[in-house]
Amino acid sequence: MIDLIAAAEAAADVAAAAIRPFFRQQLVPDTKSDASPVTIADRTAELAMRAVLSQRFPDHGIMGEEFGVERPGARYRWVIDPIDGTRAFITGRPTFGILVALLDGD
Repeated sequence: MIDLIAAAEAAADVAAAAIRPFFRQQLVPDTKSDASPVTIADRTAELAMRAVLSQRFPDHGIMGEEFGVERPGARYRWVIDPIDGTRAFITGRPTFGILVALLDGD
């Protein structure tokens, strides 16, 4: 269990490091199919999170906000959202978060 918690913390830490340079910068968001915004910060952070989690647990699945599902049949699946509150992030308000969860089974 300690390894899982450490991995979640590491994923959040790399996401924070990836996001920080973009905060309060001029960002031009893209619009996803559900009409919500997505930025280079979202995508960069999610790729960093996926790299950490895949390196530590190559047999675990990952479901991400920006890049979908990897290894959908895995018993353990990480659910990640690199910037929950992208609209706030874009406007420079510090009311956003990094989400990391682990599902066990269905």
